[in-house]
Formats: sequence, structure tokens, C-alpha cells
Amino acid sequence: MAEPMLCSLNEIRALATGAARGAGLPWGVAGEAGRAARWLEARGLAGLAALEGTLERLSVPDWRRCFPVPEGAVWRGEAGEMDGLLAGMTLADRAAGSLPFDAGGALVLAGVRRPLLAVPFLAGVAGVCGARLAVSVGARTPVIGIGPQSAGGSCRALEGMALAETVRIERSGGGARPPDLPRLDGSIPVDRDVYARLARWGARTHVPESAESRARGAGAGDPVETD
Repeated sequence: MAEPMLCSLNEIRALATGAARGAGLPWGVAGEAGRAARWLEARGLAGLAALEGTLERLSVPDWRRCFPVPEGAVWRGEAGEMDGLLAGMTLADRAAGSLPFDAGGALVLAGVRRPLLAVPFLAGVAGVCGARLAVSVGARTPVIGIGPQSAGGSCRALEGMALAETVRIERSGGGARPPDLPRLDGSIPVDRDVYARLARWGARTHVPESAESRARGAGAGDPVETD
């Protein structure tokens, strides 16, 4: 196996954002993809690999059907399954309002592709709610504690998980809990093959516009995102 390459967190974010743009996603979604990948990689989690695993699914014209439909205590995707990135964005958009677990209940997401990508957004939701969250993805997977800008070590169970049949989100109870994953900075090891595949997605933004890419919001003429 080739030695991993070392990347800065800013480079990771730029790579992920560019790859999402190359897949045809609009700037807003691509920017969130970049931030999510950066957040995960800064905690030693395979955010780039998770993003690379979902881009083919999100590069289709009807990718918006992979958003969850936020109704009741069980959310489902219009396409039957939802994408973890889009599920996380939807949760974040509603964090300041009312979510089913705010009153001590639970919210269940049914059929989540690449659930790891939802974790950074759940950390943001925890910050808005002022409470740590307990996330379950099945009886065989330990409960994952997620706090404001933090995630427990059991979050590693989501790495490489292509599909979670259910993701259950509740407020966490009290008591002792394992330590959160440490935050990393500086040079982050990245799989060379994953980097190369994401770079190829990003290279698609350099080709001339087509009617489809203009309709989806990709191509020349778009503003450059800045931090």
C-alpha cells in the first residue's frame, strides 16, 4: 500500500469542495461538503473517502431526491434512501427550530447513505441545542456520543459504512462517557488513491460548460468561494 500523502486542512477542504462542484452540485452544497470533510479529517476520520463514496450518487440530475423529507419523528428520503451529507444539512437548517428529540423523544433517519457525513452537522446541532446527542445506527454498533464540535471514538464505526438502515438521534443522558476524538492540525495523512479520484472529480470544473452543467449550476462564470 502506498504511503499516505500529507495535506493541510485547508487543502482538504478545497479538494472536497472542488470535487463536489465537479460532480455538478451547487456552490452551497459543495461548500458544506468541503467543511464536512475538513471537520472529519481534523478528527482523524475518513471524511474524504466518505465523500468520494457518495459523489457518484449525487452527480445525477435528480440528486435532490436524496434529501430527507422532514416530517414527523421518522424522516425518509424521497428516493427511498437519503444521503448523509444532505441529511446533515437538513438537520442543521432546522436546529434553531424544533426537532423531535428536543422534547426527550427520538428522531429516526431511515436509509442513510454514508452516515459519517452527517456527523459534523450533528455536532453543530448539539451546539445549538445545548445538549450532547446519542446516535445509534444498529444493535451491533456502539452508541456514538456527539457534542458541540466533538465526537466520541465510537464514531469510527461509521467509517466505510455505505448504508445505515436507521440512524436514531436522541439527547444523551448523564453519566461518565468515553473521551472525544482529539482534534488534529498541521499535516493530515490522506489516502493517495482517494485524493486522486477526488481530484479527477474536481477537474471536471475545468471543462467547457454544457447545457446540463449550466442548469445544475456548475461551470465557468460562478463566483469563487472564499473563507
